[in-house]
Formats: sequence, C-alpha cells, structure tokens
Amino acid sequence: MMNPNLPLVSIVLPTHNRRHLLERSLQSVINQTYPHWELHIIDDGSTDETWTYLLTNLPSWKRQMISFGRYKKSIQIHQTEHRGVSAARNFGIQKSEGEWISFIDSDDEWCKEKLKKQIQYHLDHPKLFFSQTNEIWNKKGNLLEPKGKYKKLQGRFLEQSLELCMVTCSSFIAHKETLANIGLFREELKTCEDYDLWNRILLSGFSIGLLEENLLTRFGGHDDQLSMQYQAIERFRLYSLLSIRNEMVLESAHPKTKKLDTTIPIVVSPLEQILLQNAILTRLETLLLGREKRGKEVQFLVRFKTQLLKNVPIPQKELLTLLDDSLF
Repeated sequence: MMNPNLPLVSIVLPTHNRRHLLERSLQSVINQTYPHWELHIIDDGSTDETWTYLLTNLPSWKRQMISFGRYKKSIQIHQTEHRGVSAARNFGIQKSEGEWISFIDSDDEWCKEKLKKQIQYHLDHPKLFFSQTNEIWNKKGNLLEPKGKYKKLQGRFLEQSLELCMVTCSSFIAHKETLANIGLFREELKTCEDYDLWNRILLSGFSIGLLEENLLTRFGGHDDQLSMQYQAIERFRLYSLLSIRNEMVLESAHPKTKKLDTTIPIVVSPLEQILLQNAILTRLETLLLGREKRGKEVQFLVRFKTQLLKNVPIPQKELLTLLDDSLF
C-alpha cells in the first residue's frame, strides 16, 4: 500500500549545450516509480537551441506523467544567462518546493527505482540528511563499477573526500533545509564545485549515507565534460580547500559571527584540521612543482603557503588568482 505521507522531492537538472543528451536523463526522471516529485530543468544560456527543444517537447513529456491523489509530478523549465553549473543548480534549488533535493546531470541516467529506494532509505534512517547510491560507469559502451579508491563510502569519510571527489552529484540527495543551512554551491567555481560541497558537509559534522545498489549510470568520455575543459584541475580543489580554511579561521576568530544567521559553522577536531592542512599543502606542492617545471610564476603560491602556516586568512582577491584561466 502506498505511504500517504511521502515527501515531495525536487529534482534539479542543469544543462548547457547538451540538447543531444537531454532525452536520456529526462526520460529516466519521468520513468521514476516514486510518485511525488517536481523536476526543474535549468537551461544555462545554451546556444544549441536547447530552449526551443525543451519548449517543443514539454507537452509530450507531461503527457507521460501520471499522478495519484495528493501526489504530483511536474516539470518546470527555466532559462538563465550562462553562469555555470553551480549557479544553475543554486537557481534550481531556490525555485524548488520539495523537502528533499536531488540532482541529475544531463549526461547521466537514473534507475527507475532510484528515488523510491533513496527516500525509503531516509525514512528508515531519519538521522541522516544526505546520501548517495552506488553507480555504473559507461565509458564509450564499456560498463565498469568503481573500484579501489573510487569505491563509494558512507559515514564521515573526510580523509578520502579531501583527496578525491567521493560523491556523485547525480546519485546524491539532500534534506533541503539542512543543505541550505550548510550553504549551496560556490558559484565562482567552474568545476570541482561538488568536491567543495561534499567537504563542507563532512566538515560541518554530517555523515553521508550510501545505498549499496547501482541506481545510476554515468556516461563518460565526451569532450564537453567540465573536468576536461580546464588546465591544472587541482587549482580548483585548492581554491575550495583554502576557502573552507579561510572560513574556519574567521569563525575561530569571531565565534559569534556567522555568514548567515542559519549557517551551520565548520567546527572540526584537531585531527581533521591536520587532514585539511595536509590536503592543502599537498596540492600547493603539486602546483608549485608543475609551474616551476614550466617556468611559470610561483610567488602567489609561495605566499599562500606562508599565510597558511601562519594561520591567517588569505584575501579573497588573492585566492581568485587560482580561478584565472589565463594564468594556467
């Protein structure tokens, strides 16, 4: 018998110039067995007629959806200026009305039971506010399961998360209010924005649950993947970690002052502080060595290291150097 109190799940699907991929991810949302969801598609300033495609196909997608009783299924499309995936996701979150937020990228595909099983998982584990699922990688037709250090974890896996992006956005679900209190995606990050969020969740004292079923298929190998578009990808992770560390330094200096009244502070143990500092130093050394080999300027990185070891915040204007594509 259907549970009469299932929460509304808001699904956020950002897309930029991926009209040729959208149908697969959209259809996997429409095919969900979970009965109570809304989908927000954000066309992030596409130039490949994505908006026309969405307007043309919206009526047929809506005809495929069947609702029961008080439960609803809806698709809303939004067009924004091109500001990147972080801003697009944040826009979708702000438009959403669900108690839970789920994300799907325009090149991924959900198993039809994904939302149903994930919401049941949270109903069974009411103290968990975040979770992800296991997944299959489809690399040009070759199906693989993540192994070794890429295998999905659960709990507070901070050490592994500082090294690698250990959560997949398309398999992730979050309690909306708790996510908002931690803070949304950093909009200045063009990539590694998800890596930044997972670390902030873990550093804020929350665990991330895991459904040990392959409920997502990720499709890789196409040229427009964000991780393949930028030089020196480690600089984005370094920016994230230094930004988090800046917030920690400022919070410790002014414990009664928070960024927002509702923001959950980042308060970590001495061990976690060491893990964070070591992760920053490792990435600094990697970038320093790489730039020295190529004969590029390194003084700004040396200055970051000095400020880190002195435990003083790094001015935001200086940190933004890491996001300047012309320097890398």
